[in-house]
Amino acid sequence: MTFRPTTEEFQDFNKYIAYMESQGAHRAGLAKVIPPKGWKARQTYDDIDDILIATPLQQVVTGKAGVFTQYHRKKKKPWNVSEYRRLTNSDRYQTPLYYDLMIWSANTENTPL
Repeated sequence: MTFRPTTEEFQDFNKYIAYMESQGAHRAGLAKVIPPKGWKARQTYDDIDDILIATPLQQVVTGKAGVFTQYHRKKKKPWNVSEYRRLTNSDRYQTPLYYDLMIWSANTENTPL
């Protein structure tokens, strides 16, 4: 589905998303939004730290032996972008260096015949 909002409609993007869903965009799984003429994307993202993520989601994967289930758990407390950035950059959520090295060495040293 392709949507072409006017400049006025584009001002309240959340409201426009609700309109798109009323047209069935959420059932399609993909929608293209063509911004109005004259619209310019932001140049930097330095000013987004105070944006509120009202319903943060946590991805949860469970399973074993090749059978896995993935779902999203809603977090109770809203976060702002700076809190989310701090969490994602913490040691707990970083790929361990040894794992990174193991993957790359396996791809370059143990090549198939």
